[in-house]
Amino acid sequence: MANISKTLDGKYPPCRKACPAGINIQAYIALITQGKFKEALEVIRKSIPFPSVCGRVCFSPCEDACTRKDIDEALSIRALKRLVADYDFASEIKEKPKPVPKTHSEKIAIIGSGPAGLTAAYDLAKMGYPVTIFESASKLGGGLRYCIPEYRLPETVLDAEIDYIRETGVEIRTDTTIGKDITFDEIKKQGYKAILIATGAHQCVSLNIEGEDLDGVFDALDFLKEVHVGNHVKLGSKVAVIGGGNVAVDAARTARRLSSNEVTIVYRRSKKEMPAHRHEVEEAVKEGVKLHFLVSPKRILGKNGKVVGIECIKNALGPPDESGRRRPAPVEGSEFVVPADAVLLGIGMMPDTSFLPKEVEVTRGNIIVVDETTLETRLPGVFAGGDVVTGPASVIEAIAAGKKAAVSIDRYIKGLDLKVGRTKDVPEITWVSEKNFLRKKPRQTMACLDLDERMSCFKEVELGLTPDAGLLEAHRCLFCGSCSECLEMEELCEVDDVLVDEDRCIACANCEKVCEYGAIRVEKSVAKVNSVLCKGCGTCAVECPAEAITMQNFSDEKISAQLKDAATSWTTKNGIQTIAFVCNWSYKNDEFGWPQNTHVIPVRCSGRVDPLHVLRAFMLGADGVLIVSCNSKDCHYVFGGSITEKRVRQMKEWLQAVDIEPERLQITRSFVGNEQQLSEALKSFTTMLENIGSTPLRGTAKQ
Repeated sequence: MANISKTLDGKYPPCRKACPAGINIQAYIALITQGKFKEALEVIRKSIPFPSVCGRVCFSPCEDACTRKDIDEALSIRALKRLVADYDFASEIKEKPKPVPKTHSEKIAIIGSGPAGLTAAYDLAKMGYPVTIFESASKLGGGLRYCIPEYRLPETVLDAEIDYIRETGVEIRTDTTIGKDITFDEIKKQGYKAILIATGAHQCVSLNIEGEDLDGVFDALDFLKEVHVGNHVKLGSKVAVIGGGNVAVDAARTARRLSSNEVTIVYRRSKKEMPAHRHEVEEAVKEGVKLHFLVSPKRILGKNGKVVGIECIKNALGPPDESGRRRPAPVEGSEFVVPADAVLLGIGMMPDTSFLPKEVEVTRGNIIVVDETTLETRLPGVFAGGDVVTGPASVIEAIAAGKKAAVSIDRYIKGLDLKVGRTKDVPEITWVSEKNFLRKKPRQTMACLDLDERMSCFKEVELGLTPDAGLLEAHRCLFCGSCSECLEMEELCEVDDVLVDEDRCIACANCEKVCEYGAIRVEKSVAKVNSVLCKGCGTCAVECPAEAITMQNFSDEKISAQLKDAATSWTTKNGIQTIAFVCNWSYKNDEFGWPQNTHVIPVRCSGRVDPLHVLRAFMLGADGVLIVSCNSKDCHYVFGGSITEKRVRQMKEWLQAVDIEPERLQITRSFVGNEQQLSEALKSFTTMLENIGSTPLRGTAKQ
């Protein structure tokens, strides 16, 4: 374990560094490549309680940072997270949290049950604290439940993940509004040692223009809530949505599903400045939503108290404002009318802080003032996180705030410094410097509900990846960071250290030329290894002509000893005997029914197989040597199999030179989950050897 830990060296690959919650992405992707969906889910749940929710609605900053995006397309990280969560959800035996004993007596109150509040409750419950959530609604979830439509986030999915949190021992009090059913001071008097305010931002911002009080004008967020609880909202055939954020886009797509034939989003800036998630905007357009950019409403027009349209004015973009986006300026004389039977206002939301004591400072827009590092308010022991602090943001950012608040609350109760060690920025690490030489692999396409069908219902639009597609997608990962410390595949990875004998090194730079990770460089006439970048594949050790490079784990001595053990067993067996050097990433010894006549020698990568290992196998009496490598498009070490294929061609020439049939040496490509492919390769190889006959070296070989 210590050997694994030291290789990480406190650095993250780009995907993990970009994730606000710091999810160990590379670890769960590595587990998925081996079909270890259950273990992958466990890795995700170590960081967040919402793998399925985030697998559907996260805006995926990890994918924006993915190294592969500069080669072809980013890895479908969000879809892979959803895959393992859905796989568990569909299984008969679902993973449940292990009971956590209450090791602390100090009670913690959390006001609000959105992603920030629920995440903090989850983390604190796992620390052993008694936690109580106070929620004004009848069901938990906050904005996850009432603001995100069913076609994006089914209620059954959300309920399953909330139940998982509940089972950690969190106490729930629904239908409890702070300031009405119980005051803030009463919570403190009930013995709660710390309080987290995580009530979100659910009050719609007014446009303050003429006509907002007309019949047919709705707050977009209230509209989404009404639709969610099943109330009928009459819109008419033409609907105008004002705003460019996620709520506005969700409202527009929801209106289309309620038989509104013409839905138009009116946004004052350009598409580039639109804050809504790009993918959601694209889906809205597919569903027939029209987009009007660089347009602002001047007034809402009415007739007999009912909406009939919006008078708009065109804009031109000026210098950036405080948000960093270019400020829209009206173009004089450009007014025009957008006909509408209903108008949905989605220009922004703000928190409701009316229940807070005056000691909790609130700034413009009802934003609670907190310490940026600790999330503590001006009132000691009272913390705040999520949209109530940032204003409307993303689900993953709210989850990250919940995690941060949990750490602060734990430290506060223990009397520890709330800030020490928390401002250090984790450095980024990746071995990929030159991207042009990397092979392109097509991104797996997720199936979606047919356009015609989705317009008549609220069924989920994205249908997820199949397990087979998920395996293929996971194998697109370049694993561009160092060891991900998944701690589930130590028998698979068997992290290896490269050892360089400086006295033997001749500074030929063969190792440097063959290493695709830039992990070994010749400096001052000696090869030096960067342990953070090194993957331990062993290719450099094979290429070293001076035998100055050795591997600590998959050493020549270890492999030779395994060959000798195999040869010893041959003296008591009849028939063809085969040595199989097997890449750990293509097949594991305990997951495949190897034939009795095949002696398996695992290697971390097929690139570790030295020609001398092959020759020794034959000299010890092997009838054939099979090297099992990853498929070229799925190689965990990018070029491991390709390098091995070149060596095999060279080794066949050597075999022929010593009168050993070259066909006795073969390399086959394999892929996790395709046992039939490997079975057929083994059968074909064995049949070929039987036709040739046993090697004459069997009886004469010296061990």
